[in-house]
Amino acid sequence: MRAVVLLEAPHRIEALAVALAVLGERQLTIGRELTKQFEEIVTLAASEFPAWLAQNANRTRGEFALVLHPAVMVQGTSPDARVLKLLLTELPLKTAVKLAAEITGDPRNALYELALTLKAD
Repeated sequence: MRAVVLLEAPHRIEALAVALAVLGERQLTIGRELTKQFEEIVTLAASEFPAWLAQNANRTRGEFALVLHPAVMVQGTSPDARVLKLLLTELPLKTAVKLAAEITGDPRNALYELALTLKAD
């Protein structure tokens, strides 16, 4: 997963906060009024964003730059492993690794090691 950068205007920030709150514990860095006198930067869980905005009426003012951090993947549940598992059920190991590398963009060597581990299990 990758980080996502969002730029938002003050009149839409509360709606965005509610929408992002469903992401739970996923980390969110909020930059408000960057490079200005009342600059504020905070990192918190996405679920805490609406409450953070509500704590101070001035927090809904100014432009916002938000960074939604990548989701933390639980070991063994990565999308790459899932793609590789599906391909291994239908294709020879070498072909499955080649296609998985093209689909995911991951290095072939890492996928080959993962494929060997999956085959052994």
